Amino acid sequence: MKIIEEISRNSRLTQRELSEKTKLSLGAVNIILKRLVKRGFVKTKNLTPKKVEYMVTPKGFSEKAKKTYDYMLKTVNLVKIVREEIAKIVIEEYNRGQKRFIVYGKDDLADIIELALKGFEYERIEEIKNIKDEKALILIGSSEKRLNGYRSINLADRLGEVYWGVEEI
Repeated sequence: MKIIEEISRNSRLTQRELSEKTKLSLGAVNIILKRLVKRGFVKTKNLTPKKVEYMVTPKGFSEKAKKTYDYMLKTVNLVKIVREEIAKIVIEEYNRGQKRFIVYGKDDLADIIELALKGFEYERIEEIKNIKDEKALILIGSSEKRLNGYRSINLADRLGEVYWGVEEI
């Protein structure tokens, strides 16, 4: 798919340029191109005896669209799974008496934490110095972040198995 994407951007790329852009070996690019041509996803046009133009066929564009759709579907499902796992944790904490929450972070997982907190009292911060409510439970969306002196849950670490254990997208 990386090769099809690069060819759809620029059909006059050499195999060496495709290799550099896709971070694949020159030999791998050559083999993949042959397979793409054989499957009808790409066709070639000889410009000179040493220069070839690669063109993505309608079948190739269709395959690219299908892969993009599959990727988007897996991403949406992953977000749903992670949001549900976070909601379970939040509800457990709420049932234990925790009524206020703080989302700490500015990454994608922090965005998903916010989705899971809809209906709960929460605020979002990007810096520790912005913590005003010491009774709030701080939900951290990044595995690199640690808080000492505050009650917090690092959801990146806690959900690592769910978040990263899903088939690679």
